[in-house]
Amino acid sequence: MELGEWLSRGLQLTWRYKTLWLFGFLTALGAGVPPRIQGRLNLGRPPFSPLSPGFERMLQRWVEQNWPLLLVALLGFLVLVLLIQLTSLWGQGALILGSGEAMAGRSPALGALARRAAARLLRMIGIMALLGAPGFLVALVFLAAILGGFLLAFAQRVEAARIAILLMVVPAMLALLGCLLILAGALHLWSRLALRAALLEDLPWIAALRRGLQIGLRRIGSLLLVWLVLDVGVLGVITFILSLLVAVPLAAIVGIAFLAFFRSGGPADLSTMVRFLRVIALTGFCIGVLTSLLLAPVMTFAETVWTLAYRSWTGEEIPQTT
Repeated sequence: MELGEWLSRGLQLTWRYKTLWLFGFLTALGAGVPPRIQGRLNLGRPPFSPLSPGFERMLQRWVEQNWPLLLVALLGFLVLVLLIQLTSLWGQGALILGSGEAMAGRSPALGALARRAAARLLRMIGIMALLGAPGFLVALVFLAAILGGFLLAFAQRVEAARIAILLMVVPAMLALLGCLLILAGALHLWSRLALRAALLEDLPWIAALRRGLQIGLRRIGSLLLVWLVLDVGVLGVITFILSLLVAVPLAAIVGIAFLAFFRSGGPADLSTMVRFLRVIALTGFCIGVLTSLLLAPVMTFAETVWTLAYRSWTGEEIPQTT
């Protein structure tokens, strides 16, 4: 099967088996489309100061008195993020298994798919942890190098030396960023193949990594083509459009909430700021869930096409849709 056939067949299976959209929604939660709002919303300089003169001191005292609560909240947030990522990975595994069932002509059963994905969750975690570690370490090195370079530049007292260091830091930053993007792309493609090897061929995670690498090196041209058309083209364009659509209501809600809480003209106390932040957090949560719902069929389509491609690359005959 060629790429055009994979896309057409993936679209048919995605529309036919809409129950898989549930796992597409879970996958989208972790992949996520956070609103990319660049720039600042300038509502004009207000004729009043929304913060009372002693607000900073009051906030500092509150932090000093409630730092254990803040620490617990931070840890809770990190646990929540981890749970979302694990749920997303579990949903992706169930979606891959479901797409395999669908292309074999069998109707996917959500309960059975959920149990099979849960049974293979540890091997999926092993794959993603091992493939994510190099990118994470390189990102840390990148940030440390850039920060160190800029600090070294601004520590110079001679203007010429400062400019010379900056001229060296900026090209190095761009080169490191390019290497980081290439590494992230390669690991992403490897994970696409390794996850399918672990799930569809029921391989242990080390063997799945080896199997995914072998297929990727053997099918590098077709692999890059699918990635460009599907991940960069379809997913990238739809994600960008959703980000722009999400930015408009989010900016409007933030502006309305700001006017509702601070337009009265009086100084705002700490409780007002907390209520304002609650509204913003709830808004972000609702918009994130709505975005994941909109992305559910797209994620289902993408994972189905990748599974079709993997089955074809491994030489397995794919039954035609009746």
